[in-house]
Amino acid sequence: MTMSLTRRPVRLLTLGATALVAVGLLGACASGNGSSDETTAGSGASSAAAADAEVTVYDQTGLLLVTAQETFEGKGLVVDVADATGQGRTIDDPTQWVVVTQDPIDGTLPAGSTVTLTARMTTDDVSTEN
Repeated sequence: MTMSLTRRPVRLLTLGATALVAVGLLGACASGNGSSDETTAGSGASSAAAADAEVTVYDQTGLLLVTAQETFEGKGLVVDVADATGQGRTIDDPTQWVVVTQDPIDGTLPAGSTVTLTARMTTDDVSTEN
């Protein structure tokens, strides 16, 4: 019985020390997130800087449409999507579509620019692509 009493305080100290380290690391990460720049520059200045930002575009062909859309929209780009078969089908579930072509394929664009993707359903015959 004395052995189990001895183990508990050791475990509690270990958990407590781990929690303190985690809180310290989270605090260090949060302090470096650039929030001081936003407060000194003002919200109007940061909005103008975001509009002038350049975004690097990488080739997303062969990936699921949902992945490409999330990537580009996360970078502040507008995504235009079309059915690669030319049938004009509505894309209700982008997890079931694969990117076939992309314009532009790569490079640098101003934030807010449009990237055009054509996609086919994962079940489509590849020979039906235009």
